[in-house]
Amino acid sequence: MGDRASAAEEAAAPSMAEPVNACAAFLPLAMLVMAAVLAVVAHRRRWLALDGRPGLGWLASPMHLMVMCVATWLTGGVATLVAARALGLGGTPDPASLTVRETAIVTAAAMGAGMLAAIGLIVWMCRMQLVSRTAISPVRSIAFGVIALAAWWPAVTSAGWIAGQLQLVATGIEPPVIGHSTLEQMVQGSRDAWWWLMGLSAVVLAPILEECVYRGFVQQALRRAGLGPWAAVLLASAVFTLMHVGSVPEGARAASLTSLAVLSCCFGWLAERTGSLVAPAAAHVAFNLGNLAVATALV
Repeated sequence: MGDRASAAEEAAAPSMAEPVNACAAFLPLAMLVMAAVLAVVAHRRRWLALDGRPGLGWLASPMHLMVMCVATWLTGGVATLVAARALGLGGTPDPASLTVRETAIVTAAAMGAGMLAAIGLIVWMCRMQLVSRTAISPVRSIAFGVIALAAWWPAVTSAGWIAGQLQLVATGIEPPVIGHSTLEQMVQGSRDAWWWLMGLSAVVLAPILEECVYRGFVQQALRRAGLGPWAAVLLASAVFTLMHVGSVPEGARAASLTSLAVLSCCFGWLAERTGSLVAPAAAHVAFNLGNLAVATALV
């Protein structure tokens, strides 16, 4: 009976795998079609038009905004060194050699300190009346950010899939399923307290920090320097993408960095469209959370 059961299971395995493989092959094409349809609708309804929109309306000079950007990153860097020395690592730690516990502590220190510094500087600008109040409530901004992310998601995944296919044709290297080193470490780690701390850093602290820096300081510095909204969005997105090169495995860079560039344009568009950092921050948190959920479900 046991041999017959094993033979039956082996015979059934290919028939069960075929629908899964067919679905996996069909999904990128479905996303590509959805992205094309949404792009046409967005163009016709002028959803992406940013003409006449003041963006965040920050009044600080470009130089002051870039000084705030540098100060934020320096704060995060100092926190990284302090946390590393407290763990006995010494110097600048190599992320590849860290355990989940060490990565969680160092990342939380860096992202938490940087986020607090960025928020503190924005609060200071508010008190100095260098930041205009937005007419959209925070709740509506969060809802709009999450809905906009859902609409942009097919474009993000399609851009990464196309870049990955081009890489496969040109080099023969197939992009890995997980295209981020932190995400890969989380998927492989056990679900202990340090895993949850790393998840908090990746899903909440990092998105808020990055939106304050890239959509706040960098993008608004470009706007204050005289660039148009989309020019500022594209340049800030280029900086955002380049800053993530080190956290992406070499074999995944074509797909992951292309996806990140399109995703960053979504965040920049949200900031200009709503006049607030709440919407892009909410979309960024939702994206990282969704990415983590999908990665842990697949592996």
